[in-house]
Amino acid sequence: MMLSGLLAFSLMQLTAAIEIKLHANESIASLMGYGDLIFFQPNEPPASPMTCSEQKPCEFCDSEMVCGGSLPLDLSTGGDNKLSFVWEAPDDKVISIATERGDMEFPPRTRVELELKTPDCEAEYQDIDIETVTLDFDDGGIGHTQSYTFLKDESFVDLLACGIFTRMQFEPAADGILDLKFKKLTVTALYDSQKMAQGELEYTWSTSGYIWMRKPEDGSIELEDFVGVPPTTGTSSTALPLATTTSPEVGTDVESTPKPTPLPTSSPPSSSPVNMDTFVASSFLILASVVGAM
Repeated sequence: MMLSGLLAFSLMQLTAAIEIKLHANESIASLMGYGDLIFFQPNEPPASPMTCSEQKPCEFCDSEMVCGGSLPLDLSTGGDNKLSFVWEAPDDKVISIATERGDMEFPPRTRVELELKTPDCEAEYQDIDIETVTLDFDDGGIGHTQSYTFLKDESFVDLLACGIFTRMQFEPAADGILDLKFKKLTVTALYDSQKMAQGELEYTWSTSGYIWMRKPEDGSIELEDFVGVPPTTGTSSTALPLATTTSPEVGTDVESTPKPTPLPTSSPPSSSPVNMDTFVASSFLILASVVGAM
């Protein structure tokens, strides 16, 4: 029993879902002077330091400061074919997105968007079935009731030949209220790891692309002080059902966002991930000792 238990535990660790963790970077948001976006920065898997430089998006355009970096990903090793995008607030903050509008003919919306690119265009395109996508709002133990409608028709997770592009769109619930307050949002999708390029690839991100959460029309988006239950007492995580609705597009889109200057050169605080290679290796050492003793 002990031998089989160790084997099962080790295999579980080896086939865990792949996670891309993104940390809200307050310095980018404040120095860019945007109140309608919260910018994020990848910090797991271990990403390169963020760098900033002036760039010209076109020959006749003005120069603008752009920040970005890279991170290594091996999507061919997803043992259970699960890919999670984890959007996190700083330790002392919660992400708050809210609006209220009586006229639901053209409801306000907020979007959570990410674009990662790689020069190695070897993967087979996958348009992930949105019905397989799950959302998990972790409110940090403050007991907040999330109020929203998840727009499946406007949301997607696309694994492209040369990158990853994902968007989750939310509108007010049936009562006209959009009220999100959370420490962490985890978006998990099912994909086919066998269709991905084999081995580790370098993916890049940039503030000139998509790596943000948007403010809803006539609403607010901000990083509020976290005054909830301390982490040592435990937190609550509520996975809410994916309600759907059909809604017309809202007004003028803001797909092209102007980029002011300057941008920061510092990186946000990163968490201290568990070294899974050491952990799994330790499990196998224990397994070997048990087999030797038998």
